[in-house]
Amino acid sequence: MLSLRSLLFPALLAVGCGRAPSPAECNGLLDRYLEKLLESDRPGLSAGEILKLQSEARARAARDPAFAECPERVSRRAFDCAMQAETVDRMEICLN
Repeated sequence: MLSLRSLLFPALLAVGCGRAPSPAECNGLLDRYLEKLLESDRPGLSAGEILKLQSEARARAARDPAFAECPERVSRRAFDCAMQAETVDRMEICLN
């Protein structure tokens, strides 16, 4: 199973300036990261299975103090880049 730390680590490393992403945007970033990760690692999952895994990841993130730091640690530029990226690798490049 995917660990929450492996999903969030790249995002939490990025520090920047500008209007910070909101907590809702950080949740969206997590959803997109997981979606792209599942596309590459588990092709063929149904939309329902993806939504279930996203929900589980959000629940874990809600209990993780490091995830709460997302708005302070992820720059707007890195966030926008990651949200436009088409692969997990590209997302991680944006967030590092």
